[in-house]
Amino acid sequence: MSHDIDITAIVTVYNEPKLIVRAIESLANQTLKNIEILIVDDGSSDATPAVLADIAARDTRIRIIFGGRMGRAKALMVACEEAKGKYIANLDADDIAYPERLKLQFSFLEENLDHAWVGCGEERRDTQRDEHIIRLYPLTDAEIREQCAKCIPYTHSGVTFRKSLVNEGLNYDPAQPYLIDFEFFLRVARKYKVANLPDVLACRYVRNESFFQSRFKTQKQNRRLARFGLQSVFWFKLSPYYLLFPAARLIYPMLPNAIKKKVRASQGLSEGQGIA
Repeated sequence: MSHDIDITAIVTVYNEPKLIVRAIESLANQTLKNIEILIVDDGSSDATPAVLADIAARDTRIRIIFGGRMGRAKALMVACEEAKGKYIANLDADDIAYPERLKLQFSFLEENLDHAWVGCGEERRDTQRDEHIIRLYPLTDAEIREQCAKCIPYTHSGVTFRKSLVNEGLNYDPAQPYLIDFEFFLRVARKYKVANLPDVLACRYVRNESFFQSRFKTQKQNRRLARFGLQSVFWFKLSPYYLLFPAARLIYPMLPNAIKKKVRASQGLSEGQGIA
């Protein structure tokens, strides 16, 4: 199947009339110009639909799907099904992509035909932990598989993957309540090679007030992360030593933030001071 568009950047949005403008502008300003920007409005009940319609009228690369309230997992699935690009790049509605992100990830996937998915480093502005840091993730396929037993080895707002995955039936699962992207990622990594670039190409904003962060509590997420970590040990044929990490995940939420940071650093998540 031939593609006239290099990358479709997908964004799903629910009631974010201000932040969605920032996200779309970051995509419109990419150095890779042969892109489609596909926004799925997940039944917003505020000014978001009007804001989206206004933005789309000013840039022919922007396409909006007003699908009614369907939930984030299904919205992501629909976005991938409707994408016209050779590759699909996700960006969360409250985050931004740095200008070189799509160009660098497009080049990587063009040059590494055995890889289906590539991520990047992130600038992280976290009001939950009162942190502003740079986070780098493991780079190679082997390192990333090992990291899966411990924690999520990429930033969702920095991943780009092949549209061919969707064509063969690999897509976000609309039945997933949360950790939607990690569940999808594990199915991709079970079948294909994955990687992260060493470059910081996205800025992630973690906010208590965001709909998704406020709805799902840390305890539930950590139980599910432990389950996915256990699954990773068996799927990726890791050493039995890695069984320790899913178990440790269950006590991780009770640790002070300072200790959590040391734990993350010890497990391969490189964090440094954020950009002033």
